[in-house]
Amino acid sequence: MIQKLLALFFAFFCFFDAYAQKNVYQLPISSDVTVSNPSFFYTLPKTAFKVDVVITKTSHIKGIYADYAEKLLGVTNYCKENEVSYHLKSLSVTPFTVPDESLQFVVELSSKQKKKNFLQTLYNQNSSSPFQVSSTLEKEDSDILPDFFKNYADIILQQTYETYTETQIIDGVVTQVPVTQTKTTTKSLSQQAQDAADYIEKIRKDRYDILSFTQEVTLSKEAFKYLVNQLNELEKKYLELFIGITVSEDNLETFVVYPDPQTNLLPIFSVSSTSGFNTSVSSTISDNYYLKNTPQNTIRLMKNFNEMNNSKNSGYRFRKSIPVLVSLVHNEEEELLGLFPVYQFGLIETLPAGSDGFDIGKWGYIY
Repeated sequence: MIQKLLALFFAFFCFFDAYAQKNVYQLPISSDVTVSNPSFFYTLPKTAFKVDVVITKTSHIKGIYADYAEKLLGVTNYCKENEVSYHLKSLSVTPFTVPDESLQFVVELSSKQKKKNFLQTLYNQNSSSPFQVSSTLEKEDSDILPDFFKNYADIILQQTYETYTETQIIDGVVTQVPVTQTKTTTKSLSQQAQDAADYIEKIRKDRYDILSFTQEVTLSKEAFKYLVNQLNELEKKYLELFIGITVSEDNLETFVVYPDPQTNLLPIFSVSSTSGFNTSVSSTISDNYYLKNTPQNTIRLMKNFNEMNNSKNSGYRFRKSIPVLVSLVHNEEEELLGLFPVYQFGLIETLPAGSDGFDIGKWGYIY
């Protein structure tokens, strides 16, 4: 009888050893645990957000003749000093999945898995992880200053004429002879500004002559429109030399953030109107931007259920993503960005030991 019981126990032990998946240990393991070979490691996934932020830089650039704008043109609304300001133009969020380094596990293979060359099959199936996301970003530098404003240069040399009398002896007679001498001098900035103002006045007169039909030549509708537009554009360019220009350029900033279930408002960046974009939050609260994550399920009930049903399990750990409403928060105002699946807000579930058929490759990174 004892021999039959021993044989039955031995058969049961062999059966269990052949088909039961071994222990799954979360890393780091304690020093008194010995993991048998062969084994493999896997990591649970977590969700990351690639954030693309477009910041608009607005530059107010003083004209080279700004100091004479009011005196020569009577203009009071002009740029008196160079200024730069920044503001957020747009933001987009793209979720992708990465390994969660805080949730790594080592799995001992069962005899059944060893015989079926489980590791080779597993690695072949996961040679390219379904969670990998790649993108390419190219930036081009461009000069945003208008060519006329940037390259404008007046002729600063001018010729002046001086007339005086010179005493000469002609045919033995002392005679006062008028003499004219030409000199080349450099224009002052005020003279250059006056020339530009005179040119603006001439443009306006020419445009008035066209609009009032004072010229003898009859123009077609297309020619009339073309000339007026050209004069308007030329006047605008010369006026900018006095009143200045405003130019804007968009700069794309890309970075990655990781949603945190413990943080309702995740600080992501700041935008100062004077200093621009920064990936750290500012001491000025109004400059800061946050991501608000709102899970769309009852986490507490799921957690209680999971704890009751997994208290005795020691198999594979996995977790599913759950839908999370993501909003951008700035100055207590919210703007909905979308509904995204996020792994961090899901609960870690534990399968019973012996779940050899479970395809862990679909739920984590194998290495």
